[in-house]
Amino acid sequence: MNPLRTFARSTRPWTRATTLAVSLLPLTLGGACNSNSGTDSDGGSGAGSDNNSDLGNDLGSDLGSDLGGENGSGAGSGTDGEAGGGPVCESESSETGLVPVYLAVAFDVSGSMGLYQAPEWWYDPTLKWTPVSEAMRAFFEDPAASGISATMGLFPGLVEEDRCDVATYENPDVAMTALPSPAFGSVLDGYEEEVGDPLAGGNWRGGTPTLAAVQGISGSLDQLRASQPEAAFAMILVTDGLPIGCPDAEIDAVADAIADLYAEGMPTYVIGIQNPTEPPAELPPGWADWGECNSGPGGGDTPCEPEQNLDALGQLAEAGGTGEALLLDTDDPTATQEELTASLLAIAQATVSCEVTIPPHPTEGESFEPDKIDVIAGIGGEEVRLEYDETCEIELAWHYDDEENPALIELCPETCETVQADPAGSLTVQFLCETRPPVVK
Repeated sequence: MNPLRTFARSTRPWTRATTLAVSLLPLTLGGACNSNSGTDSDGGSGAGSDNNSDLGNDLGSDLGSDLGGENGSGAGSGTDGEAGGGPVCESESSETGLVPVYLAVAFDVSGSMGLYQAPEWWYDPTLKWTPVSEAMRAFFEDPAASGISATMGLFPGLVEEDRCDVATYENPDVAMTALPSPAFGSVLDGYEEEVGDPLAGGNWRGGTPTLAAVQGISGSLDQLRASQPEAAFAMILVTDGLPIGCPDAEIDAVADAIADLYAEGMPTYVIGIQNPTEPPAELPPGWADWGECNSGPGGGDTPCEPEQNLDALGQLAEAGGTGEALLLDTDDPTATQEELTASLLAIAQATVSCEVTIPPHPTEGESFEPDKIDVIAGIGGEEVRLEYDETCEIELAWHYDDEENPALIELCPETCETVQADPAGSLTVQFLCETRPPVVK
C-alpha cells in the first residue's frame, strides 16, 4: 500500500507495518517481580505522564509524547500490580533508544514549474511553483515532522554544463537537518531570487536530469548510512516531468538506480506535479495570441492543450518499492498545497515501522521469557492491553517475528495504524511475573 494514495482516498495518516526492520517506537518497560508491585519509583502508579524525550508530535502521530515517567513508570491500568494480562511487579522501567529517520528530497525546479510564456500557459507559477514550494516549506517547518531529519537537493543544478554530472548533486542545497527547520524555506527563497521578479518571465533552470540528481543526492548519504545501518532512510522525488536533457539517462536508467537503492533498504516515493488542465479565462497579459502549439491541438485563437505524460513516473515508484506515484492535480492552488503537504507528512509517517526490538529485562539477573510479555497501547486516552495473536485476526493484537527465536515485537497492521493515528498514541512493554493468559478468539 502506498501512503500517498491512501491519503488521497481518506486523508487518514498511513503507516507501513513490518516493512523496515528497525526499532522506531519508544517503549516503557515494566520490570520483574519484587515487593513494590504496581508502584512507580517516584511513588506514583499506572502510566507515566512524560518521558521527557521531547519527541512531541513525532511524524504526525505524537508517538512518544506520553511514554513512561521521569524514571520510567509502570504502564497500563496497573492498579494493584495488574495490567490485564498478569501482574506487573517491578517499579523501575527503561526505554529503548529511538532509531533515526532520514529523508532525502530531490526537488525538480526546472522552468516547467513556472516559466509562463506562449504557448505553455500551463507553466503558470501561481498554479505550479508557488503552491508546491509553499507545501514543501510547510512540511519542513511543521512540528508534526519533529523526530526526523531531511536533506534537500534542487535539480537541475545551477551550472548548465554540469547539470548531468552526479557530482553536482552530492552536496545537497540543504544538508541533513533535524526537522522542523526554516533552512529549506531559505533555500527556496534563494531560488526565487535567482529566477527573478516576476517569476513567470524569470531565469529558470532548464532540463530534468533526474538520474544524476537521484544518484548524487542518495550518494550524499553513503557515509551516514554506513555509520547508522539500523536507521530508516527514504528518498522523495518531486518532479513535474520525465527525465530529459542528459544522454543515456532516460526513465529506465532512473528506475534501475532507484531499484538499486531499494535493494539496499532505501525506498523511493514519487510525487508528480501534473500540468493544470484548465487554461486562463483570458489571454495572459503581453501575449499576442495563444502561440503555436508543440504538444497537441490548439494555437492562435485557441489555447494549446498541455501534454500530460507523467504516468510513466509510476515505474519509478514501483522500482522504489512504494507501489505507485502520486500525481498531483494543479488546477486549484489551495488544494495542491494542502494535498502535497499532507502527502509529505504521510511519507514521513510511513518510514516509521511498527516493529520494535525486544528490550533487555529491566531487572538484573532476569531473562526474557516470550510468554511473560504484555504490550500496552495508549489509544484514545486509555491504556489498552493488546492480545497476542500470530494470525492478526483479533482487532488489536501483536505477535513476535519468529515464534521459535523471537527478536522483534510486531504490531498487527490495523493495530499499528490505530496506535500511530492517535494524537496521544503510546506503546508500552511490560515484563510479567506470571505467564500471559492465552488468547481467546
